[in-house]
Amino acid sequence: MIREITVYVNNLGEVANLNEIGIIRVYSKDGNQWSVVREVPFRFYRKEEKEDISLDAVSIIETFGSCKIFVAKEFPEEAYKILDSMGVSVWKMDGNPSNFLEYILEKEYEEAQEIKLIETFNDDKKKHAINPIKLNEKGHYILNLKELQDYNVGVTSKQVLKPFLNNEEFNELIVTCSHIPNWLEEELKKLNLKFNCTKAGQNDYIMIINKSSI
Repeated sequence: MIREITVYVNNLGEVANLNEIGIIRVYSKDGNQWSVVREVPFRFYRKEEKEDISLDAVSIIETFGSCKIFVAKEFPEEAYKILDSMGVSVWKMDGNPSNFLEYILEKEYEEAQEIKLIETFNDDKKKHAINPIKLNEKGHYILNLKELQDYNVGVTSKQVLKPFLNNEEFNELIVTCSHIPNWLEEELKKLNLKFNCTKAGQNDYIMIINKSSI
């Protein structure tokens, strides 16, 4: 069962807008008590030359550990999309975390049970589209490869990524995966593409693939 919730707070300990300077704080429940187990000061900031927030989203996820629930007062639209696409359950709340941590935990558990029930009777709906999702008109895409392969048994990373990398016009692709495909680095060199890789959990990696600067 879920036992951790990450909250973005201000210096008063209340939920903050992600556009504000604040603290990423991970709360964990032990018995009937909630306590802070990790916290990292954070400033959400957009690289003006790229107008790209993907690195900020990755930085946020790196602090989560195994936690997949994130709470803030407000989210920039693109940050919301990236976090959601990476399998993070995003909540908009206000006030002191002590007033809603138990509520969120309860609702997340209820939703998990509902999803399990639906999947039991609707196996066909487990199939996910085998294509990266377009985030915006700037050519930014995202792909949760780990989730896609969980729901599409037998589909390989090469089947999904290679056609996209070879045929699609894009500026950046964010990929969540359980390991780095052994064929990928050589393929990216051929296509003059570069990538950065970050470990976001025990079996979670985030790759950012984009065009090499000339």
